[in-house]
Amino acid sequence: MNTQLSIKGEVKKDQLIQELLKFGVFKKYNKQLYELPIVVLQKEFNHLRGE
Repeated sequence: MNTQLSIKGEVKKDQLIQELLKFGVFKKYNKQLYELPIVVLQKEFNHLRGE
């Protein structure tokens, strides 16, 4: 069960990274996107969408 959750989390993180790349965000806090926790990626994505 835990494996399934982590795989789903990775897919979601990959999708978020792809969406941020479309907005032209390649780095945040001087780190590559894949190095950041998913929470930070989600916050940035929501901010870009105007939420």
